[in-house]
Amino acid sequence: MSIQPRREMTVIPDKTFPINVFHIRSITPHWHDHLEWIYVQNGAARVQIDGDFVRLERGEFAFVHAKQVHAATSLDANTALVAIVFNEALVRNSGLDNTEERYFSPFLRNKLQIPNFLKAADPLIEDIRSAFLRIMEEFEQNQLGYELFIKAELFRTFGLIFRHYESIIAHARGSRPKTADFTSLLGYLRTNYAAMMRIHEAAKMVNMSPNHFCKTFKQLTGKTFIEYLHMLKVTEAERLLLESDLAVTDIATKVGFNNLTYFGRVFKKYKNQTPSDVRKQRAMEIPSRAAFLLHQ
Repeated sequence: MSIQPRREMTVIPDKTFPINVFHIRSITPHWHDHLEWIYVQNGAARVQIDGDFVRLERGEFAFVHAKQVHAATSLDANTALVAIVFNEALVRNSGLDNTEERYFSPFLRNKLQIPNFLKAADPLIEDIRSAFLRIMEEFEQNQLGYELFIKAELFRTFGLIFRHYESIIAHARGSRPKTADFTSLLGYLRTNYAAMMRIHEAAKMVNMSPNHFCKTFKQLTGKTFIEYLHMLKVTEAERLLLESDLAVTDIATKVGFNNLTYFGRVFKKYKNQTPSDVRKQRAMEIPSRAAFLLHQ
């Protein structure tokens, strides 16, 4: 019996600085709203991200984007993995300068695709490994100012990736066997969740019959095709409710719901609150933030 991927509420103790470090041997299939970097500290592991399954050796990495299904299986008795899980809030700057719009927005909205796996022969692996280990050390030592050093290493790592993006992509294309695939499909869905894609259209993208596609999709993601699309739509709707002044009706339309009542029902199923509740929560948080800034 296969283990179904599930959404995981990853434990991040400090919500004001959303990052955590885990020392593990394996990872059961799951997904979450955070970013995750998985490092093979010792041994070897078979790592799944969406539809790709790759063997990683000691010193190699997997980069997991938000909402990507991922898992890891130990291949050696001495396998040791380190996972750093962090929220995108750590690298966003709320429009204070151009870095979010120029670099992070395309990445966070899946318009710029960073390869999921970093192997020993890949460019930058030594620099990224050093930054990763410094993040882990700062987090675990928890000395005064550790948050600043962690953010500095995160920005340094992303800076290296963005600066050398073309060579990273070119190397990945030349060294990875072509797989079709669900990885491409899931990436497409994360970018085009508002489109009215039908099951037979999605099945055609991975060269499967609709029936076989539905079974495989559920095994891979833990959700039906429709449930997965709803999850993506609702997540984006929640972001817009919290970060924009768009009316609820406009947000529903923007994420692909033509019926406001149906949108409210689906939203509550996934978030346990209505869109109006989320908007009220935002209205309560804004005065609190303003009061905080006045006292700085």
